[in-house]
Amino acid sequence: MHFKVPVPGAWHAPNFVEKVVFEIVRILNVVGIAMIVISVIAGIMTGAILSFFFSLLGGIVSALIFFALALILDNQEMIMYQIQEQKAYIKKHIVTETKTCSNCQYEYDRELSSCPHCGSRK
Repeated sequence: MHFKVPVPGAWHAPNFVEKVVFEIVRILNVVGIAMIVISVIAGIMTGAILSFFFSLLGGIVSALIFFALALILDNQEMIMYQIQEQKAYIKKHIVTETKTCSNCQYEYDRELSSCPHCGSRK
């Protein structure tokens, strides 16, 4: 399950990172499903009902681990998106005092010790 909230003008991770996370989540889900299928096949091949259930249980537990990892990755992506949204909101709505660099005339936050544009410490 891949969840994204597209907001115009909002930050989102570079396309490469989004694609990689999406692919990893998809691979984890596919591997989880494959674990269940493999455990059913292995359980049937044992020929004993008790072995079948143990094999199925092991496959389900393994699949749940892969599904949980996929969910964790998806949640982390969403949390990062929300953090960036909060940073953008704070930056937009909180007025900070600025100073102008005497070297390049770039305006920057007064709390910084040097100009982020040219590096001047004046």
